[in-house]
Amino acid sequence: RHRKARVHALVRDTSPNNVRWKLAAQGTPLPEDDPDGQLKQQVEDLWEDLEPKLMYLPRDDRLRALSGLCVAALAHKGQRRKSGEPYIVHPVAVAELLALLKVQVDVIISGLLHDTVEDNDDIRFEDLESIFGLDVRRIVEGETKASKRTALGGRGNWSRRYTSLFNKFLGNGENKDSSPPKEMGKAQEQAENLRDMFLAMADDYRVILVKLADRLHNMRTLQYMPEIKQKTIAAETLVVFSQLAHRLGVWLFKTELEDLSFQYLYPTEFRTLNQLLSMRHAQHQSTLQAATHDFSNLLRHDPIFIEQNVRIEITGREKGMYSLWEKMRRKPKYHNNIDNIDDIIALRIVLDIDQLDGESDDDYASRGAKLCNHALALARKLPKWSGGEGLKNYIAFPKPNGYQSLHVTFIHDDAPVPLEIQIRTRQMHEVAEYGMAAHWIYKSGQRGKPQKAKKQSRRVAWLESLADKDWELRADPQAFVQEVLRDELGKRCFVFLRDGTILNLSRGCTALDAAFKIHSEVGMHMLYPEINDKQVPPFYELQNGDRVNIVTAEDAVPQREWLACAFLRSTRNRLSAHFRKQSKEKDRAVDLAAALATAATAAAALPLVH
Repeated sequence: RHRKARVHALVRDTSPNNVRWKLAAQGTPLPEDDPDGQLKQQVEDLWEDLEPKLMYLPRDDRLRALSGLCVAALAHKGQRRKSGEPYIVHPVAVAELLALLKVQVDVIISGLLHDTVEDNDDIRFEDLESIFGLDVRRIVEGETKASKRTALGGRGNWSRRYTSLFNKFLGNGENKDSSPPKEMGKAQEQAENLRDMFLAMADDYRVILVKLADRLHNMRTLQYMPEIKQKTIAAETLVVFSQLAHRLGVWLFKTELEDLSFQYLYPTEFRTLNQLLSMRHAQHQSTLQAATHDFSNLLRHDPIFIEQNVRIEITGREKGMYSLWEKMRRKPKYHNNIDNIDDIIALRIVLDIDQLDGESDDDYASRGAKLCNHALALARKLPKWSGGEGLKNYIAFPKPNGYQSLHVTFIHDDAPVPLEIQIRTRQMHEVAEYGMAAHWIYKSGQRGKPQKAKKQSRRVAWLESLADKDWELRADPQAFVQEVLRDELGKRCFVFLRDGTILNLSRGCTALDAAFKIHSEVGMHMLYPEINDKQVPPFYELQNGDRVNIVTAEDAVPQREWLACAFLRSTRNRLSAHFRKQSKEKDRAVDLAAALATAATAAAALPLVH
């Protein structure tokens, strides 16, 4: 068997096509592939713009990326996009977006090559593996499965039936299933493609990073598509891809995916909100500039920061338009009024802290958290700025996607515009911006040498359950996609108990809610919850696929602070009833004690009778 495998590999590597692509990868294409030298010139022009964005990579890795560009340029030679641009512009843009995440070179190469096998019959996955290795092949193959045939309407029309599926999750109602058989076939085909993508990313999340970058660039150029496809693609982007970016924590992509989708799906609302923001833009910028100046002077001159060589980076940001619109629309307390929202603008304070020789990772993280709290304490003393209360401490209690930061709102005395201050370390900031990709970025070593970040599993806990879901629904890809949209990217959360029982909870439920969902007595006598075999606080927010175990004790009783940990109204009601009953029993005990004392006093006053 091994001899046959070696023979097949030898035949593959010496086949005319494989030799052709290997020569292209070396920058020396066959004369017939580049008779006038234009291909080489195109590669040089593209590389001149791309290489500066890859300077975080070592030189050898950049040369590998250049080889990927050479192959991509040949594979897409003569192809054009709907805009009329040479097709190679798209994969280069995808690679540039991935470079913003500081991903490893295999992901960059995969971004450059992600459409080659799909769009050129002369190149195969085996050729990519032979030249660039197995990882590149797997990522490209996984991405291709998600893009084939009906991608972006390029090789077939999207069906009304499939569009109605997205409308259901967008809250636009659901059409009746009256599509003709041909359209139902297209819906089935697209569902199969999405299923392939979900399963590919469950095995290696780098597939979805490439897909997200691919989708973001396609959304940036969506104006060249027919209007009906614009809306359908935008709907899929909002329901599927922006939610994936959110779950993976890739904020850098998530906000733009949402805002571009918002522009095409709700053009009237987009224009109205854009006008409201434009009217306030000058005031927002003035507040951000004043805050940047004041907080920068305060922190840069602090003795503790100077002593520990802490570098300060301060940037301002405006909240994404879709996120802002959703907040006004879904939360009654804002009365659909933009001026009632206190985090439209934010100031991000990022602390660059050197890890000391011999300092453990845990101690380094703990020192970073202390310095963040020190920065907050300084900010609360800043003249002309009031507020600083109502702290959201995501450092002590990170969000499910790993996000950590301190959030607090300030207002300048001369400008009544709420400003959210976000304080975090550089490591926290990388996770906030890049999500899971932050675990794979290149970092600078203490002596300036690039070193790879500690490798994390490429498998993601909530994605691993997709394979089981596919097994259960393998005969119906549309049912599978619906399940993923509802359970993984929707509003429900499914967790497992020790005996395998599944709890169906609202997304946002805490471990405390799960305890009461199991049984009231379990909640009332909870000592502490365990999630995935680790002890967690009662306010831990549950994630799909979590394994839940509630440790109880007969003498354990509810704590009043649990009321703040309850997401479900039913949990709060049970706790409130318990504390009311406890209060009444205490009052009765006090009354009884008073009555007994009165009776004893009266008895003592009576004359003794012999």
